Amino acid sequence: MSETLERYLTIHEVAARTGQHIETVRRAIRAGRLAAYRIPKNTRITEEAFQDYIRSYHCPAHGTTSRTSNYDAVNGASSGGKKGSASGFQQVQRMKRALARR
Repeated sequence: MSETLERYLTIHEVAARTGQHIETVRRAIRAGRLAAYRIPKNTRITEEAFQDYIRSYHCPAHGTTSRTSNYDAVNGASSGGKKGSASGFQQVQRMKRALARR
């Protein structure tokens, strides 16, 4: 009877493996993205739960360093559009000034 015990990771070990801050790992646990077992003064994560988290939610920065994706991330609509574009309020103010000059 050789039963293998399941390996449990600490928050510090998960943070070190993913390159994240410890509080980021804690937030993932609170949000339900990373399954964990809480016992008094300890939190443990199974190796299986850790692998699920990596496959589903973790996106390391070095995985998105192509020039195109970085350009789209900075200049895309989700980040407010291209630099120099005016907000609706600014456009209204410009129109009022232009009409006042006439």
